[in-house]
Amino acid sequence: MALDFSDFVEAKLPLFYFEEISKIPHPSSHTEKIADYLVDFAKTHGLSYTRDAFHNVLIRKEATPGMEDAEPICFQGHTDMVAECDPDIVIDMTKEPITLWRDGDFLRARGTTLGGDDGVAVAYALAVLASNDIPHPYFEALFTSDEEIGLIGATNLDVGPLRAKYLVNIDSDGEGVFTVGCAGGVRCDMEKTVEYLPCRKHGLKITVGGGKGGHSGVEIDRGRANAVKILGELLSEARKSVPFSLSSLHGGNADNAIPAECSAIVACDDIMTMQKCLNDMFPAWIAPYKESEGELFLELEVCDVERVLCDSDAALALGAICATPVGVVAMSRDIEGLVETSLNLGSVRLGETLHLVVSVRSSKESEKDALVARLMAISKEFSLDFSTRGGYPAWEYNGRSRIIDVCESVYKKLEGQDAKTIIIHAGLECGILSTKFEGLSCISLGPDNFDIHTPRERLSLPSFTRVWKFLLEVLKSM
Repeated sequence: MALDFSDFVEAKLPLFYFEEISKIPHPSSHTEKIADYLVDFAKTHGLSYTRDAFHNVLIRKEATPGMEDAEPICFQGHTDMVAECDPDIVIDMTKEPITLWRDGDFLRARGTTLGGDDGVAVAYALAVLASNDIPHPYFEALFTSDEEIGLIGATNLDVGPLRAKYLVNIDSDGEGVFTVGCAGGVRCDMEKTVEYLPCRKHGLKITVGGGKGGHSGVEIDRGRANAVKILGELLSEARKSVPFSLSSLHGGNADNAIPAECSAIVACDDIMTMQKCLNDMFPAWIAPYKESEGELFLELEVCDVERVLCDSDAALALGAICATPVGVVAMSRDIEGLVETSLNLGSVRLGETLHLVVSVRSSKESEKDALVARLMAISKEFSLDFSTRGGYPAWEYNGRSRIIDVCESVYKKLEGQDAKTIIIHAGLECGILSTKFEGLSCISLGPDNFDIHTPRERLSLPSFTRVWKFLLEVLKSM
C-alpha cells in the first residue's frame, strides 16, 4: 500500500518514484534489477538510453520548448544502497524489498537502511524524465552502479555518450550545503586461509553491539565505536588471563560503514571465569565512547562448539585486528575541521579464510599511499595476503563554475540566505567523472538525510520537498 504523502503534494512525483525503486532490492553488487527497471522506464517514456556491462544507465531527454539553447545539464546518482539491518530483523536484502514507513516528517524503513543514499537522486531524476510540464534544457540522467563498494560503476563508465558539461551529483545529505571537492580512497583486503581443529565442548558466544555505526567518511571524526576493533582487543587481552580457542568471528556488513556490532564464538574449559573476565574488562574498554555512544553492550551466551582455529591462526586473527588502526589519522592543515586522512576497519569474516576489509580515505594521494603501505606491512607481519581494489581519486576543487554560481544564486533566492560551500572527507563520484570527462563541472548536494548506512536512517520529507523545488528552479536557470 502506498504511503500517504498528501501533505507533501509538491514532491508527489519524486516520492512516487522513491517508493517504486524501494520495491526493488538493490544493495551493492546487486544492481542489475534496478538497471532493468531504468531501461524499461526509458522505453516506456520513449527516451533514448545506454546501458553498459556494469549496469550503469544513462537516459536522455530533449529540451522543452523555449530552452533548446540553454546549457545542457546532468543529474547523477548511484543505484546501489548499503544493506544494513537491525540484529533482530530477518531479511535477505539482495532478494527482498525494504518496508517504508512514515515517522512524522521523516521517511524510514522498518529495521533496515532506507536507501535514501542514493535513492533520492534516482527519484528526482526519474521525476524530471517522466514529467511533461517541467521546463528544462537538454537533460541527462546518469545512474551509476556500486558506488558504495568502491565507485565501481563510475570507474568503468564510458563517458563518450555524455553531452552535458554541468553535472549535479545528488549524493550529499545536508540541505543548503554544496560540496565542491572530496577525498580519494581505496579498499584494502587482508586475507589468510586458516586451519581448524575438531572440538567437542561448550563455548561462549560473545557479542559487542549497540554502537551508532555510521558513514566511515562523514562520521569518522565523531568518536564512534568500531565494534570489530573493540571485540578484537577485548578477546586479545582476555586471552592473557583465560585460555580459549577461537571458533568464529563476524562483524560489520559494509567497509564504508563503521561496524556497530561484532560477534565471536570461543571454546574454553572454564566458561564462568571467562564470563567474569569479560564482564570485568568491558566497562574500561567502552569508557572512551561514553559521550559518542552510550548504548554499547556486551552479550554473553553459552553455546556448543564443533571446531576451533589452530592457536597460531587465532593469534594472527586477533593480532591483526589489534594492530590495524581505525579512525582519524590526520586533520587538514589548510581547511579547519576537515579530516584529511582516515581509515575504517569495516568488516571481519572468519570462514575457511580470515578476511578483514579496511577503507582508506585521504584528500592527499601521498598520505593515502602511505597508509596503504602501513596496512601492507601489518598484513606481512601477521602472514596475511594483501590486495587493494576500488581505488578512486580525490575530487579537487577547481574554482568557480556556472553550475556553482547558479546553485548558490537559486538557493539564496528561495531561502533568503547563503548556502554553505564545502569540501568533504567522504568519497564522491565527481572526482572520477571530472577526471574522465574533460571540462566537466560538478557540484554535489541533497536533502537532509540522517544516520545513513544504518537502520536508523531517516529522510526529512520537508527537506526532500524543498530540494526538489530547488532543483526545478536550477533547471529553469541554466
